[in-house]
Amino acid sequence: MIRKAVFAAVALTVCAVALLGTDAGSYTRTIFNNAREAVRSEIDPNLKLDTIRDQVDNLMPEIRQHMKVVAEQVVDVRSLQAAIAEKQAQLASQRAAILALRSDLDSSRDEFRYRQVSYTRDEVEADLAERFDAFRLLEESLERDRKILQAQKQTLRANQKKLDSMMARRQELAVRLSQVEARLKQVEATETVHAIEVDDTALSHVEELLKDLNHELDVREAMLETEGHVLGRIPVEEDGVDPTASDILSRIDRHFDLAGPQDTETDMAARNDL
Repeated sequence: MIRKAVFAAVALTVCAVALLGTDAGSYTRTIFNNAREAVRSEIDPNLKLDTIRDQVDNLMPEIRQHMKVVAEQVVDVRSLQAAIAEKQAQLASQRAAILALRSDLDSSRDEFRYRQVSYTRDEVEADLAERFDAFRLLEESLERDRKILQAQKQTLRANQKKLDSMMARRQELAVRLSQVEARLKQVEATETVHAIEVDDTALSHVEELLKDLNHELDVREAMLETEGHVLGRIPVEEDGVDPTASDILSRIDRHFDLAGPQDTETDMAARNDL
């Protein structure tokens, strides 16, 4: 699969060069940059946070290595300071001995006695010369150590300052990372609230059922009223009298001679006239 993708990319590049000529490189870079930005935009912010958090954590090995260098330099400075102090004590002791011998040689004596041992002037002068040469060498060594100590202190101060800066920057990055993480959680919570949609399908269904039931009951009530009129029920609730009903009663009475005596003569006269 990867081999096919590589072949496809090579073929696309060759075709682009053939078709676009010298502009192929620019187009290819543009397409690549657009694709890279598209991929970046699709990366989950939580994944980005995890990546940044890992990078911040990976700073600690480098910081610890720098701390080790600083600690070693601190030990070196202390050791050199101890050596310088020891050399200073040796110089003080040697200086005292040199000055004592020098004082003894100021006299006109030819023989000197130190700790029950006798020495000639030449021996004392030779010893004094050796002591003075050693003293000068120790002075030079002490001066070199002092210069080295000064340089080590400067380097130590610079490294300590750099270490403090690295620690402060890492701490700042950790704080900023926490702030961004909290901000992301707040945004996600807000998006979740906005994304919640109330499903009122069930409510609408119940409302529709109630509406249909009311309509059905209305129809049934209307049918009952209609059936009452069709079956010829007497509308006793009506107060008025239909004049058409009175006329039809009179006509039926006359047709079947059902009228009373007072009406019979009148009806007979009416029929005779006819």
